[in-house]
Amino acid sequence: MNASKRIKLHVLALACYSTLAFVVLHALIFKNGTHVAGYDYFDYHWNFWFLRHASQTAGINVYLNDFIFYPALTNYGYHAYAAFWYPLWALLEPPLGTLTAFNVIIFIGCTLNGYLLFLWLRREGIALSLALIGGIALQTFPIVRYSYYNTHINLMNWFWLPLHLILWSQSLRAVQARSPKRALLWAIVQGIALYGMAMSEHQFVIFAAFVVVPYGLLSLWHARRHWRQLLSLCGVALLTVAIGVALLWQFGYLSYALRFRGTLAPGEAAARPGVATRLFSMAETWWQWDTPSMGAFVTLSAILALGTALLARQTRHKGDRRWFWFWVGIPPLLIALGGTVHIGDLSLPTPYRLLHALTGGMFGMPWRLAPIFAMAMAIFAGKVFTPLLQGRARAQLALFVCAFLANAWAVRLWETAPLTPVPTAYAFYEQIGAERGAPYDKLVLVEVPTGAATGEVILGDPRATQLQWYGIFHHKRMINGFISRAPVEHFYYIYTGDPMLSWLGQRVPLDADFVRRQMEERIFGYPIGYFVVHKDLIGLESAALTEIFDFFNGELRQWLCPTWIEGDAVAYRTAAHPDWDGCLQRVPQGGLIDLGAAEDVRFIGRGWHYAENIAGITARWTGAEPVARLYLRVPERRTYRLRLLAQAFGKVRQLSLSANGVPLGSVAVQPERLAEYAFTLPVEALPFEDGHLELALTYDLSDQDATLGRTLGLLVDWLRLEALEERRHSQ
Repeated sequence: MNASKRIKLHVLALACYSTLAFVVLHALIFKNGTHVAGYDYFDYHWNFWFLRHASQTAGINVYLNDFIFYPALTNYGYHAYAAFWYPLWALLEPPLGTLTAFNVIIFIGCTLNGYLLFLWLRREGIALSLALIGGIALQTFPIVRYSYYNTHINLMNWFWLPLHLILWSQSLRAVQARSPKRALLWAIVQGIALYGMAMSEHQFVIFAAFVVVPYGLLSLWHARRHWRQLLSLCGVALLTVAIGVALLWQFGYLSYALRFRGTLAPGEAAARPGVATRLFSMAETWWQWDTPSMGAFVTLSAILALGTALLARQTRHKGDRRWFWFWVGIPPLLIALGGTVHIGDLSLPTPYRLLHALTGGMFGMPWRLAPIFAMAMAIFAGKVFTPLLQGRARAQLALFVCAFLANAWAVRLWETAPLTPVPTAYAFYEQIGAERGAPYDKLVLVEVPTGAATGEVILGDPRATQLQWYGIFHHKRMINGFISRAPVEHFYYIYTGDPMLSWLGQRVPLDADFVRRQMEERIFGYPIGYFVVHKDLIGLESAALTEIFDFFNGELRQWLCPTWIEGDAVAYRTAAHPDWDGCLQRVPQGGLIDLGAAEDVRFIGRGWHYAENIAGITARWTGAEPVARLYLRVPERRTYRLRLLAQAFGKVRQLSLSANGVPLGSVAVQPERLAEYAFTLPVEALPFEDGHLELALTYDLSDQDATLGRTLGLLVDWLRLEALEERRHSQ
């Protein structure tokens, strides 16, 4: 084939795999900017932001830092940064944004998976149609699609395996041609590629060992009678590995991975999911980690090729290495079956348990080896069927069309995984991120609810871990977040072992005295600059949310200030923040507290039910407890008139009001309609220098309707403070 035809062929192949990538990823492409793929998206976006942040900020070590799981100093030697793709992201993100940059990366990875395997199949002498189908089978393989639709840009990179086979074959050709310069060049190139593969994902070193190592050993075996070739190949192999290891040590994670210490989250090898029950089928939720699927195409193609190879004499070609590739695919398949295979009442262990033990439990998903089986069977089947298709162009075309349709049906190519809406954008995170310099850079931001995760375990609400996404914007250290592998000592305590953080995750009851001491110690010790309460994650109608607001607005009022209220988030600035101003935000604007409106969370305490909109009126019911509390500040120490608009539930109910423990009187609240009631707030009720005012509404809760599912006292629309004209008192 001349150069012109070869170029056209490669253009055609790239067009084929690019088009198919568009088909596979169409949902993600059409919803670019509004949706992301899967659960783990937040971690990879944060990874790349952090790599850039660390490169621009003195004193930050990307492999040893406390930006996640603060205050633990965590070794990131086994964290999946997927740093191979970082340069492309750094180029694309400024003009396009991180969401588009990631979609471009996933599209390129998807295309390369098919194209690189196609190149290797053609190099192995496999017919064009079979080579195209082999690349398509890998590109659309369910477990590979799982990676695309979970933003696993570290695990989607199966193109590395055929690429390394191509590079090694180039070194082999150079040695056979007795061209040491070319052999040296290809050894350097493959060494760099080895570094790139390892930087894309640690596990690809293991994956490559199942393919590249056997192929390399086969090359050495064939050169066993030519000692110069044998020695040269050994030298090339050693140089390749040495270059990769040196780069990984100097510019990667290797030295930190070797120093990793700590106990990993427990997990039994026997219970790990595999593909044993879905060798010929697709799970309804093929995009989930615990339902890995093979689909029927690859498995049936391998069986058909095996039968043909054994029975059809005209396909037998001595020396075409078909059986070598067949046996290369078997060990990965046996491991991918899972930790245990169940046949009736019989439970059989698999080789995965050995791999799990050899990696110290680091390799937790046996099914991740299944694409190696798909690649090996593509080579095996291609070598079996190519002799039957030589010189038969129409047969090749017909086979390609039929095989493409069969694969599309078997893997349900038209299906896409559910996408995740992009998290709500909050302007206050950008404002926090704009705080730069020594007083601000050490601040910690605590997301509420709390949660943490590694590649082995999720603690708390999984959505709480995803709040790491906002680190891209606020640039602060966090407790919430994800690290691929981390010692349990660094994060497990927040689940139920830490009164403050466990309570903020709604996993243990509030121990008020203990949590108050922890808050004081950590706010000024860490220091914590912000708490951000996500109402939607805790539950807009939950008692836990009201309890948090009561504790923050009342017990911790001297240290916490509700600085921003935006959408479903409330950002509290702490007294450890350089810009602490004593919290003027707790002074009601115009003296009005509009119950049920978004801003009322600045003042809400215990005893109130959730905010409601009733016939266009925003309001809250009291009755969650016998006393409902409000916390606020008054601008001046003087006498005020306090008016409120309220309605009783079901019958006339007595309301008693006190301010800072001073009784202000009582009124009978009517049930027929909202009505206004007034009290006088004397200056004697304001003894505090900071103007703090705690209002306590006590009411009758008798005669309830059990069918409502909650206890109701008074419906309160608003409360207003009005200064009375009299002599002012100095503070």
